[in-house]
Amino acid sequence: MLKTRAVILAEKEVTYGTDPTPLPASNAILCEAPEIEVLGRKLERNNVKSYFGTLAPINVGDGVKISITTELKGSGTAGTPPEIGPLLEACGMTHTNVPVTSDQYDPNSDLESDQDSVTIYFYQHNICHKVTGCRGTWSLEGKAAEYGKIKFEFTGIYAGPVDENIPAATFNATLPPKLVSASFALGAYAAIIESFKVDLGNEIAKRPSVNAPTGILSYFIKERAVKGEIDPEAVALSDWNPWNLWANSTSGALTITFGSAAGNKCVVSGPKAILDSVKYAERESLLAYSTPLIFTPNAGNDEVRLLFN
Repeated sequence: MLKTRAVILAEKEVTYGTDPTPLPASNAILCEAPEIEVLGRKLERNNVKSYFGTLAPINVGDGVKISITTELKGSGTAGTPPEIGPLLEACGMTHTNVPVTSDQYDPNSDLESDQDSVTIYFYQHNICHKVTGCRGTWSLEGKAAEYGKIKFEFTGIYAGPVDENIPAATFNATLPPKLVSASFALGAYAAIIESFKVDLGNEIAKRPSVNAPTGILSYFIKERAVKGEIDPEAVALSDWNPWNLWANSTSGALTITFGSAAGNKCVVSGPKAILDSVKYAERESLLAYSTPLIFTPNAGNDEVRLLFN
């Protein structure tokens, strides 16, 4: 078997934990080599006996964590959701569709019973992991003249793998746009940056239940803390003073655009980004700053927005 032969299928669930049977023709996610990790516990048996040695522990599979890195791109048609749309919704983001125009994703604060989830089929060559009840988080990064990437991390209900032939999946053929002519701005300042990062920062928690087959009833999003990072070139303090912005906790609206073609453009924005710290850095001998960011709400559930149009 080959490590490089892998397929991810993902479909939104109607009922949490109920497999909607994602199909290779319509639910395939183009991604880099995915990773899977069993979230388990080892129950030690500390019984006394008349001899040395350790008794066999009891292994418990609580859940499965799947990491998927995808390209940041649209569907190719404005108003048609991107391939990664179901994954974004399962990360606690509300999808708003305007036909023939745009697809917008904003964070929500839904209760566990209302949070969206996905079933993920992870084929590692001819071994298949079918993981239901997946909820997660994402982080996005882009670099000048390169295409953007989103890394998703999902946690779902544990189930052992099965032998199943890897399917011939159909992927969206749209090419990811390069990060150029990005119109980056933080507040009123159009900083010169090379790289940009934003992390949704969802915290995933579990609901134990003795009635559940694995002892876990569900995984859910309990909180989030959106953060990011930029690396602006240093300029005269009279033009832009990050030290004062940090000292005064001054916030500014942030926006950056990936791509320009209709149907393959993604605008990432946040109404209130605050410098978390400031330190000097260097890029090609140019003085720059390394500035982590904190994205805070304005009206609520609006710290960061992804707009595909």
